[in-house]
Amino acid sequence: FIYVVDTAQVLNANPWARMADLPLQHQEVGSKGFDVVLSGPDSFLEPGAWPRPPMGPVMRDGHHDTEGARGNFRGLVAVLQDGTIVVDRADGSSEKDLVSRFSSKSNPVRDICGGGALIIANGKKVGDMDLTRDQLYGGAPGGIRSRSMKRGVHVLFGIRKGKAVAAVCWSKSGQSIREDFLAMRFTALVKFSTGSDVYLNDGTYLLTGINAVGFGIQLKR
Repeated sequence: FIYVVDTAQVLNANPWARMADLPLQHQEVGSKGFDVVLSGPDSFLEPGAWPRPPMGPVMRDGHHDTEGARGNFRGLVAVLQDGTIVVDRADGSSEKDLVSRFSSKSNPVRDICGGGALIIANGKKVGDMDLTRDQLYGGAPGGIRSRSMKRGVHVLFGIRKGKAVAAVCWSKSGQSIREDFLAMRFTALVKFSTGSDVYLNDGTYLLTGINAVGFGIQLKR
């Protein structure tokens, strides 16, 4: 499923977050709410912690909620004050790092959702060394063949011809997703949640994965 995004808002339902949002499954979809509600990064299993922390940083309305677990150099989606959507790589996940990288005086960063795997950058595939060493998609095997890249359901956010696009792929591996989206001429692509972390509600289709962080999306008309 591919959704051409007009506006995006980062949602964080962690009850300990400042002014926490409603859980993804309680967000309005349709005439009174978003067109699509979609999950963000996978969460990190931390004993005694609930909800589990996301893999990467979360900012909402200019406020830094969390650095996340492993998001220092992973892919992210940034929404600027004027609504511009940027899909890129983090260079640190603190508030100072994120503001320095994505804000300007005339157009500060508003929302950020990070912790995904950047698999396409500048119109080219991101290689295994980058995914393993810099983005910490490790294990045996690691990189594009790691457990979270296995064939299944995946959430994606990218840029094609200057437009932001969200997508959900079924029965695809990270490697095949990367090849398919390169062929569709995406210049940037981040792979977010996988498997049971995937939540999707577009008013017709519903996937009820458990995830506290995601996106509220309005589509291009």
